[in-house]
Amino acid sequence: MDKGKEKEFIIDLNDEDFDYQYDSIVKTESDEEAILVSDNIFNDLTVEDIWKMEFSSVEEAEEFYNLFAKVTGFSVRKDDVKRDKNQNIVSRKWVCSKEGYRHRVCLENENRKREPKAVTRVGCEATFRIGFNKQMNKWVVKEFMADHNHPLVEQKNVQFLRSHRVIKNADKAQLNAMRGVGIGTSQIMDYMVQQSEGALAYLCGKSEMDPSFYYKYNVDEDNHLANLFWADSTSKLDYSCFGDVLAFDTTYRTNAYKKPLVILVGINHHHQTIVFGSALLVDESVSTYTWVLETFLDAMNNKKPLSVITDGDKAMRKAIKRIFPDSCHRLCAWHIQRNAFTNVHVKDFTNHFSKCMFMEGTVEEFECAWNDMLEMFNLHGHKWVTDIYAKRSRWAEAYLRGHFFAGMKSTQRCESMNAYLNRFLKTRLKLFEFVKHFDRALSRIRHNEAKAEFETHHSSAVLTTKLYALEKYAGTVFTRQSFLKFRDEMKNAELFFSVSTENHGGYRVHTLTKFRSPDKIWKVCYGNSDRSMKCTCMMFESVGFPCPHMIVVMKIEHLEEIPETCIMKRWSKLAKETVQVHHDNESQGDATNIIRYGALSSMCSRMSYFASQSEKAFKEARCEIQRLTCQMEELCKNSVEESEREDLKATKHHVRDPIIVKTKGNPGNLKDKFKKPRHCGKCKKVGHTVRKCPEFVNTHNAFINIEDSIEDMGDMPSLLNHNMEGGSRHGTNEFSQNTTLGTFQNPETSLNDSWLGLHPPNYFTNQVRVIE
Repeated sequence: MDKGKEKEFIIDLNDEDFDYQYDSIVKTESDEEAILVSDNIFNDLTVEDIWKMEFSSVEEAEEFYNLFAKVTGFSVRKDDVKRDKNQNIVSRKWVCSKEGYRHRVCLENENRKREPKAVTRVGCEATFRIGFNKQMNKWVVKEFMADHNHPLVEQKNVQFLRSHRVIKNADKAQLNAMRGVGIGTSQIMDYMVQQSEGALAYLCGKSEMDPSFYYKYNVDEDNHLANLFWADSTSKLDYSCFGDVLAFDTTYRTNAYKKPLVILVGINHHHQTIVFGSALLVDESVSTYTWVLETFLDAMNNKKPLSVITDGDKAMRKAIKRIFPDSCHRLCAWHIQRNAFTNVHVKDFTNHFSKCMFMEGTVEEFECAWNDMLEMFNLHGHKWVTDIYAKRSRWAEAYLRGHFFAGMKSTQRCESMNAYLNRFLKTRLKLFEFVKHFDRALSRIRHNEAKAEFETHHSSAVLTTKLYALEKYAGTVFTRQSFLKFRDEMKNAELFFSVSTENHGGYRVHTLTKFRSPDKIWKVCYGNSDRSMKCTCMMFESVGFPCPHMIVVMKIEHLEEIPETCIMKRWSKLAKETVQVHHDNESQGDATNIIRYGALSSMCSRMSYFASQSEKAFKEARCEIQRLTCQMEELCKNSVEESEREDLKATKHHVRDPIIVKTKGNPGNLKDKFKKPRHCGKCKKVGHTVRKCPEFVNTHNAFINIEDSIEDMGDMPSLLNHNMEGGSRHGTNEFSQNTTLGTFQNPETSLNDSWLGLHPPNYFTNQVRVIE
C-alpha cells in the first residue's frame, strides 16, 4: 500500500494553533531560537507523524527537513528530482550529506598536486522524499528513512554543517547597509559574531558565569595597579591536557598604559596554538616574572610543565629556574640565529652555526662539528661565540634530544599569537576595553579549534600510501593534522631499510640504514610481548610521533595497527576524553548588559527587516519603538538608582589607574622619533594649525569651535558604551589596608571601575548626564 495516500498529520499554515510552531521551526531561517523552540517539538515527533505530513510547497518541505536535520545533528543536500512533461516538479528527494561514496577514481588519483578534500560520504541511507498529490493539491511524504550509519553532530558543532551555514534576510539587509557606508567585511563579521553570541547566550539561558575563572592582581605602595593575571576555565582545561610544553613571550603597545603583555601558550592535539593564561606586568624584572609564574602555577593546581621555551631574556630565565627547576628550558632558535647574524660578521657563519644547532646526532658529534666550525672561521676567542657555547645545553638539538617539546624549537607560536592579537589590541585601549578585545580574539582562536574538532570526527582523510591498513588505523586514532604528520613519516620511511636483526630473548634489535647514506645507522628495540619500540633517534620522545625507523620495523613485524606504546595520547582524538570541556560560548557572561543587548539586537534586527518593507509597517514599528524607549528609559533610571545605592555600600577600597611603564621592547619606529614638527599652513610657524592661526581670520569660527568641542568629546560615546555594556559588579571580597594583593576565584568580584576605563573624565559632567 502506498503510504503517501493515508496522510492525516497536516501542517496547516492557516491554523493559528500550529502557526507559531511552524514559524519557529521553519520560518526563522536557522535562528538559534528555532532550535530551542523546536527541540521539544521534534522530540515528540515520531516517524509515523512525519509520514503523515503535508506541505503547501517544495520550499516548505525543504525548510522543514533542513531544520529537522539541524536539530537532529546532520546536514542535507538535494538529490534527484522528477518532472512531468511540462517540466513541473512532481517529486523531490533530499538525502543526508553523507549519502553515497566518493568515486574510486578520485581516491586513487596518484597525480594530484594538492591534498584532497576530506572524505565525508559513508553510504548513509537517511532519505526524505515528497510527491505532489493532485487530488489534495498538497505535497505529501513518499519516502522517509530516519536512521543514520554515522555519529550525529553535537549541537555546538551544527554551525559547521554546510546546509546550516546560512545568513538570515534581516542580517543580509543589515550587512548591505553597513557595507554601503564603508564598513569593511572583517569588521562586519566581527559585529555579526558578537550579535550572534549575545543572542545565543540569552536564548540558551546563560545566567551563570564561568565557575572556574581565575584572576589575581597586586598593587604598588600608592595603590596603583601593578600586575594582573587571568585565565578562564577553558585555558585551565587545556593546560591539564596539553600543559607538558609551555612557551611565553612579551609583547608591547597593546594598551594605554604601555604595560607589557605576557601570553603563556601551548599546542593542542590539532597542532593549533592555545592560550593557557595572560598577564599584564608593571615591569620585566625577575620578581615580576616570578610572580607571574607563581600565580600561573596557583591557577593550574601546581602542575608544572615538562618543558619551557622562551627567548633569551635573563629575567625570564632566572624566574624559570626558580619556579620550574625540573623543567627543561629551551631558548628560541630564531632569536639565537638572529643574534648569530648580528654578532658574528663572518660570511657563511650563520649557515654553519644553524647546522650545528639543529643536527640530530649525539653530543660527541655536535662537539666535533662545533670545533670544526671554530677552526674553519677562526673564532676561538670570539666573545659571543664563547658565551653562546656555554649555553649549548639550552639550544643545541644534540643536548635536547629526548626532551619532549611537541616539535617546537622557537617562540614562533608566541610571536604569531602576538601578531594576531595586535589586530584586536591598540595602544589607546583602557584596561576594560583591553580585556574585552582580548576575549574577542580568544573566542576567534577557539572557534578554529572547534572547527578542527568537527572535521576530525565527521570526515576522514583520503588514503594515499600502499600501507593501507596502517594508514587507515592512524586515521582512526590521530586528529587530522596529527594524521598528516604521521603519514609524512610513513613516506619518509621509504628511504630506510633493515640491514640486520638480533634476537635477545624477549626483544629484538633491528639495525637500519638510509638509502645513499650507508655510514649512518639507527637501532630500534622491539618488545615481543607488548610490541613496544625505542629508537636511537629519540624522535618519539622529542616530538611524540613514531619515527620512520619505527615504521620500517612495523612493516618488518607485519603490524596492521600502530602499537599503543607508540601512540602519544596528546596527539590523538581522545586527548580530551578525561576532562569536561568548557565551551567558550557557554561561559560568555551572566546575561548582564552586554548579553541582553546582543539578544535584543538580534531580535530587533528581524523586526526591522519586516518593518522596512512597507510604509504602514514602518510607521507602526516607529511608534512602538518610541513608546517602548520611554518605558525602558524609566525602568533603567529606577534600576540604576538602586544599583548606585548598592555600589556605595559595597565599594570600600579604590584601586588607582596603572602608571605608564617603560618596557624593554621596541620603543617605536625611528621615523616617529625624528618626525618633523607640524607647521601651520598659513603662517608656516610651529605650534598651531591653520584653524587656530592668529593671522588667519576664519569666517566660520563658530562652526570650528563646535567642531573642536565634538573632537574633544570623541571618546565619550565609547565610555558610555563601556559603562552600559560592562557595568560594575562589586562582590563581597575585602582586603585590609596593609594588603597589596588580591586573589579571586569568584568572578562575581571585579576590579575597581576607575582603571577599567568606566569613569569618564570630569569635564564631561557639565555637558552630559553620565550613568555610573
